[in-house]
Amino acid sequence: MTTHVENPFMLGLDSNFYLKDEFESPEKRTNVTWFYPKICAFQDALGSEDEKAEYFSFLDRQSHPERTDILLYFHIPFCEAFCNFCACFKESAAKYQGERQKRFVQAMVKEIQRNARSRYFQGTKVKYVQFGGGTPSALEQESMATILEAVHREFDLSEVDGISLEGSPLGLSQDGYIEMLKSLGITRISFGVQTLDEEIRRKLTIKATVEQVHRTAENIRKAGIRTFALDLMYNLPGQDDEVLAADLEGICAELRPSFVQTYRFNQWEGTRLDQQIRAGKVADVKPSGAIEREQYRRIKEGLAGYGYDKQLLINFFTHLDDPGEIGLNHACGGNGYRASYTLGIGPAAENYMGERSYRNHTDVERWMREVEEGIIPIEQGRICSEDEVENRVMVFFPVFGTVRKADVANFEKYRREIDWLVDGGYAIETDEDLTLTENGRENAGNIAFLFYSDEEKARARRTMYLSLKNKRNPFHQDQQNIPRTPLFLQTRPKSAPPADAPAQPEGS
Repeated sequence: MTTHVENPFMLGLDSNFYLKDEFESPEKRTNVTWFYPKICAFQDALGSEDEKAEYFSFLDRQSHPERTDILLYFHIPFCEAFCNFCACFKESAAKYQGERQKRFVQAMVKEIQRNARSRYFQGTKVKYVQFGGGTPSALEQESMATILEAVHREFDLSEVDGISLEGSPLGLSQDGYIEMLKSLGITRISFGVQTLDEEIRRKLTIKATVEQVHRTAENIRKAGIRTFALDLMYNLPGQDDEVLAADLEGICAELRPSFVQTYRFNQWEGTRLDQQIRAGKVADVKPSGAIEREQYRRIKEGLAGYGYDKQLLINFFTHLDDPGEIGLNHACGGNGYRASYTLGIGPAAENYMGERSYRNHTDVERWMREVEEGIIPIEQGRICSEDEVENRVMVFFPVFGTVRKADVANFEKYRREIDWLVDGGYAIETDEDLTLTENGRENAGNIAFLFYSDEEKARARRTMYLSLKNKRNPFHQDQQNIPRTPLFLQTRPKSAPPADAPAQPEGS
């Protein structure tokens, strides 16, 4: 008996789903993997300080293996406003102004120094630097400058491919902000448009105005920052064909970024927006797998019509003949031997250092306190199995669309999955590489999941179960966007008080 599952995160969590006929069914298109091996707050907690000290002893015991690239990722968890579709860890920027923001910046600098001055990073050349969040541009210019100066001072950036920053028109449109970023080495700026439809933007609680979007795009071009990317979301509630066509025209013909990033809308289980959609409070037409597939195809055709016909990663399109380094090839692991490593700094930042996968506290105050006290500020971490470490290159291969066989330590280990992909028309195998077809790219998330270890598939199912059981967001197992009151209680009509009940005081 097949159980219909609506939640897109749970789709594909059947470890044998790829042996079924429903691989391309609307309900089976899963998320692309951006971080692997994954960690879980409920399964990977590090308890005592002794346990944490032993886990991190490698930083002062060994040097970084030069065969792998290093990505520095900085999580700035502040937003001027919360978009209700976002599951990322964040705090209100309004809470961290003045002295509290200075304290946060000082903690960032101290965490930068703790890592950079360890034996592990001595002589290590950083390949890419990325600022995400949250919204890094929610920081004041002086605060961002202090952090960037510390990065340049403490790490070896002599061979860096680029420094990327995600922002919002709310911060980026401030006078001088973009110019400051360029002066401190930022080579790529991206921000989310999502949609230009005013009504949908309002329902998604996107605060930046369309006017601010246009002004920011123009200022980025004037500043001479060549790598400029915009995010376009699809399968949004209320985003019909007409709206999607207008979004494509507005982004490609008017805003004219060098890159367009396309992201499917994720309806995270248990979030406020999820409950509002299910209750019919957002739009008459709800997001669905069938609409998502159709809009994905329309977007690819539409982008090509505007000259964005070079697909670099699974969701990255450009019109540039020479796109250069874009950062995401490092952010999602690269296709080198055992893939690149990621050092995460800041609250909720995720890390991958060889067989170690860990995450910083999803609590700004606790993260700052532990950094100030000289404690490594993590809440979860685990030693990954040899199988998972070896699988990383193949898990990330669908993001890039191709993998060289020479970059896979044991290519024949995956022969059953590879033959299945080739026989099904999802990939083409040559003597040198394995490359996804257009059909394969459309199902990239599903294909990535083929190469999860059995242990990781079981962990993913358990993470979802424990997240729902504990009323946590499955993304980081934190409380982002999770309503305090269940939907059935929010919508239950209030009972009339008994006739003899005493009158309640006014305002109670």
